[in-house]
Amino acid sequence: MIDLQTFYDEHPINETEILEKLAGDGVDIEALRPDDLTRYDQDHYGGTAATDALAEALSIGPQTRVLDICSGMGGTSRYLAYRFGAEVVGVDLTQSRVIGARRLTERVGLQDRVSFQRGDASRLDLADGAFDRAVSQESFLHVPDREGIFAGCHRVLKPGGGLGFTDWIATDRLTDEARAFFAKTFAAARLVGFEEYCALLADAGFSDIAVTDLSEPWRTILVERLAMFRSLEAETVARFGQDRFDTYIRNYEFFVDRISDGSLGGGRFIAWKP
Repeated sequence: MIDLQTFYDEHPINETEILEKLAGDGVDIEALRPDDLTRYDQDHYGGTAATDALAEALSIGPQTRVLDICSGMGGTSRYLAYRFGAEVVGVDLTQSRVIGARRLTERVGLQDRVSFQRGDASRLDLADGAFDRAVSQESFLHVPDREGIFAGCHRVLKPGGGLGFTDWIATDRLTDEARAFFAKTFAAARLVGFEEYCALLADAGFSDIAVTDLSEPWRTILVERLAMFRSLEAETVARFGQDRFDTYIRNYEFFVDRISDGSLGGGRFIAWKP
């Protein structure tokens, strides 16, 4: 079974890959702007449009203090800062992602408004009531302790604060064998459905929970994403080896098939701390 940090240490989208792609496009990587990075640093489904939807639903604007949970390469954090004027703290378990996110942020001059730290999403080491909003995109599937995530989010949000996130959604078609496969290959040990997610949020103290089913648009996005990963074969093989590339593509094909047959879906959740 692959552990989460190895999964992301060897992920095809990484700091080196982002910079190489930009250089290949003729961009001067010594004079990068934030919107240059958005071509390649949006490691979530739907790109900046998905982040726009979260920002609109949560009314994120200038000076909004935002926690980006499982922030990865920092694409969401930087976008919220330069597009909406937010002040963002990103937290991620994988040290290589934290380091890469910091360096990319410094390259585009956003380090005064965006910071990153290593941390466990289910045990947030942050002050009570420190944030106006919290966001995450396709990350909670990797954290079995959702109770810990939502309790921590509720604690670090100010009264009236909002949580918005997207994630994989299990349907009643998802077999035990498929669940075991995702736990082994994607470090996704606990996949839940819409109703369970809403119950977990309510149990943590959130109210006014709004849910959007993203399963249909994700089917198209993920087929395109698989093609993108296949296009990175030369770079991924050079960095991690042919076996790792072949395994990643095989596993991703299984994932896309489960999306296509309705075993998995996607959802966006907005919830508020009273």
